[in-house]
Amino acid sequence: MSNSLAGICSFYAVSPVHAGSGASTSAVDLPIQRERHTHWPHIQASAVKGGMRAHYRMRRGTTDDLINIIFGSDEQDGWNGSQEALKGAVSVSDAKLLAFPVRSDIAPFVWVTSPTVLKRFITDLHYVQQISSVEDVPEVSDHDALVLSGKVKGQVILEDVVVTVSGESELEVLTRHYPFLERLLCVSDQVFSYLVDTSTEIQTHIKIDSETGTAASGALRYEELLPADSLLYSVVLFGNSAYSTDEKAKAETIKNELTQQLQEYMQLGGDETLGKGICRITWIGG
Repeated sequence: MSNSLAGICSFYAVSPVHAGSGASTSAVDLPIQRERHTHWPHIQASAVKGGMRAHYRMRRGTTDDLINIIFGSDEQDGWNGSQEALKGAVSVSDAKLLAFPVRSDIAPFVWVTSPTVLKRFITDLHYVQQISSVEDVPEVSDHDALVLSGKVKGQVILEDVVVTVSGESELEVLTRHYPFLERLLCVSDQVFSYLVDTSTEIQTHIKIDSETGTAASGALRYEELLPADSLLYSVVLFGNSAYSTDEKAKAETIKNELTQQLQEYMQLGGDETLGKGICRITWIGG
């Protein structure tokens, strides 16, 4: 699919997000999804696209076949199994982590990112044609931090890590699109990896036996969540539908329709009835 019609959809977590991996290798029963090679949190594309589809369905309904043209065939949206299956006209990438909130001695908290995270983001911006060239990202030592936004000086405590602010390096693409990141630090990839591995939210869940009023046997579990105030983003590509020549099936129309319907807030991941996964949506190039 050509990248001539593309955008970036950003998700700012208003409440903690649980996009479960379905497998546990630690004391946490329900861990979140993570990249294999970096072990950084992310949300797989299928969960992102499913959340978009559910939100679009809620906003617009299923009065015609447009939802199937955009996202692909689904019986829940009126597709008959005897009909030819439709491939969606929209492609969605995994949601990558851009900024992670960390408890700090600077109230109330700070966001951290890293050189590799920023390089990825800048590359994606270039891919969707939102910047004309790839900017250089400065490297950071394990004991230092660069201030990308806000007034931060001296030593900063990030959970149990101490870093020293060594300078400032404003990236215009960040401050322009995410002005709410008021205290953003760029730490080394190693420090970033440590923080996103050890500073996620762990919640304990139990089931109360209605007869005894105590915890039911075997009902104790530990669930990992991406904390509120995390910032992620997905690359979204818009193409012409191969199954219709109508105006509504053209890439430009689909892009306008989807970006208009996917505004303000949507839900991602599990535990929807517990208020988890509420995200504020913003579009870059949408």
